[in-house]
Amino acid sequence: MSKTFKLAAAAALCAAAAVAHAEVKFDANFEGDTTSINAASDSFNSGGRIEVNANAELLKQGENFVNARASLLLGLNADSTVDDAWIQFGNASADFKFGRFEAVDLFPVAKDTVLELAAPVGYRANIGRGRFKDGQFHGALGLNAAPGLRFELGLINYKGDKVGVVEQVVRPVVVYNTGDLTLRAGFESFDKGAGNQTGYGLSAGYALAKDAAVNVNYGKSSDLDASSVGANLVYGPAGIGYIQDKTGATKIDTVYAAYSFPLLGVKGAFITPAISVSSGDKVADKTALRVRLNYAF
Repeated sequence: MSKTFKLAAAAALCAAAAVAHAEVKFDANFEGDTTSINAASDSFNSGGRIEVNANAELLKQGENFVNARASLLLGLNADSTVDDAWIQFGNASADFKFGRFEAVDLFPVAKDTVLELAAPVGYRANIGRGRFKDGQFHGALGLNAAPGLRFELGLINYKGDKVGVVEQVVRPVVVYNTGDLTLRAGFESFDKGAGNQTGYGLSAGYALAKDAAVNVNYGKSSDLDASSVGANLVYGPAGIGYIQDKTGATKIDTVYAAYSFPLLGVKGAFITPAISVSSGDKVADKTALRVRLNYAF
């Protein structure tokens, strides 16, 4: 699917919503990054994007609903693409989501403004989370079994010939909310060109206050001989996290942190300095510094 077709498809979604007398809500935000990475060779770069979102509630009658969302990413370096482009329909008991989206995150890494690993290892139970390349089918069937209890079955089929590209994924996930506690558990069955493989993920989050939360995660795939464990804390504008990723005998430890300052007192505008430090056995250490500008308008 070409970039032109992607942008046209998102524009068509917005137009269709308007024709159907939908309640369409638009929002946008700017994100600009300046990043310095000290590894085997130093690198310095800057970039960013403007994100434009259209959220359309096409129909709602009683408990039945049809929702849709389109997100355009307009890159500062001339690259533009579609981020989200999905439709969801159902009722209070069950629903189905189809298109380009990200499903339940089984390994959330809050305040990850910058998170650069010394080596690409580990398993975070997100192989089948979503936002795959063109030519894919991604659907998620959701069931609200009880107050606070939700099941989600994700199905992905990507018909690619390149070895290493995810071709098929089945991803059942359960999420349970009770008070300030959120528990997530999920299983992935995937084919990356090496036959069927599996893995699972567990996550627990607790809201300490209105703007403070702690989270711990664990993911493991015996077939990939890989695992990841992590914890993170967000307290107001500050966040810090730790992740240990392992594949075979390679183990990487990464610490990351960020703090968001209001930018000139303007609502929705922030400047966020961030750092991540990653090291492991027989790999070069990597330290990354990033300054991010955000403005929601």
